[in-house]
Amino acid sequence: MEAKDDTKPTKNIDETLVIQHDWHLGLREPTSEFYIGVKPSGATQTEYFDVKITKLVDEYGFAVMPGVGTIKSSSFTNVSLDESKNLHITFQGKTTIFVAPSSQQKVEGLKSAPRTFDVSSTGSTYTTADLSGNFVIASAKHAETLVLTQNFFILFFIVNFQRVLEGHIMDVYRCMYFPSGLIILSGGIDMTVRIWAVDTGSCAVTLKGHKGAITGIGIIGAGRDVLSCSNDGTARMWKCGEERTLEIWDFKRGKCVDLAVSVDSSRFAVICEDKFLSVVNFHGEKIRHDFQLPSTPTALCFSGDEAGDVVFVGFEDGHVGAYDVSRERLIGEIATQKGSVTNIKCYCNRLIVAFTSGGVLGYPIPSLPTNSSEGTPFNIISAEYEFTGADCEPVYDMAIYKEKFYTCCRDGLVRMYKMP
Repeated sequence: MEAKDDTKPTKNIDETLVIQHDWHLGLREPTSEFYIGVKPSGATQTEYFDVKITKLVDEYGFAVMPGVGTIKSSSFTNVSLDESKNLHITFQGKTTIFVAPSSQQKVEGLKSAPRTFDVSSTGSTYTTADLSGNFVIASAKHAETLVLTQNFFILFFIVNFQRVLEGHIMDVYRCMYFPSGLIILSGGIDMTVRIWAVDTGSCAVTLKGHKGAITGIGIIGAGRDVLSCSNDGTARMWKCGEERTLEIWDFKRGKCVDLAVSVDSSRFAVICEDKFLSVVNFHGEKIRHDFQLPSTPTALCFSGDEAGDVVFVGFEDGHVGAYDVSRERLIGEIATQKGSVTNIKCYCNRLIVAFTSGGVLGYPIPSLPTNSSEGTPFNIISAEYEFTGADCEPVYDMAIYKEKFYTCCRDGLVRMYKMP
């Protein structure tokens, strides 16, 4: 039965543990330690605990040492590794899986940190760009497993530099592959949307019309038409083959921040800096659903269902809201203390959220409670998994290919993880 309109959205308060970013490196040594931290909601400071690792013949032993605050080390009821060397920590009945990078690499051809990133539909190449105007395609191959010490393995990442994509002037803000994996779409500060051939690296199409930097791009279906949004406050639909604008939406709510397209390409969504979300249907009467947001939005994505019934929006204050499109209402949110949201992906009924703090966490999808109640119901939650490695450096972009998960970070590294 559908929930009543007066059902209050659920507020999920995130109390995921803090962990030392390079905790996994200690697994190489006979004995080592790393720290974990706990900051309950409302607390003014984080309580830290040392975790001692002892390497045995074919397994690892973990011991959480007593801290100096009010939380007891006995509250950690499980600290263990699984077969993939992911770390499971259970605190007060909630378990988070910490996933270390399988590989990491600086990309040849970039002069500063990669700010946008995507991987092709075949997983054979990726494209990335920095804020110095450098834009490249690279081929990634995962080498044989390298044995570092007994019973500890790590994959290293071989990057064969392919080519530089030349054409944009200065910063490139967005890049993404077409579904074929043979063409790349990009946009940047030069106010142009460009289409590139992967095999030659040449710019086949340049789309002009925006009067501000391109801040979001999207591909409709196979890619005959594409979308863009801009600092000029508008979104445009382009006919690629004819290099012309098909339609313009002027939201009049300040600069457009980002854009997303639903899985079935039946609708798209745009967020604007003036606390605004708009979802536009392509078919039928082209109904538009507008939402006034509580604070400044910074990232968005659609739910994983075909029609994109829910839009997830990340905010400058670090929280994430789930908005039901047809009912035009908030249905749930996640409140965090991890800095601004930089990127969101929906994957296997989980919401993966990246932050300026360097955290990348996988949460259950927020939803309406099953029963109506007075006031706003809330839950204390922990992320189901966290991808570690970034040392308090913002994670700018993410991409997923099958079970492989990629991030690009201000420290200049592209990291690859295996999904837990």
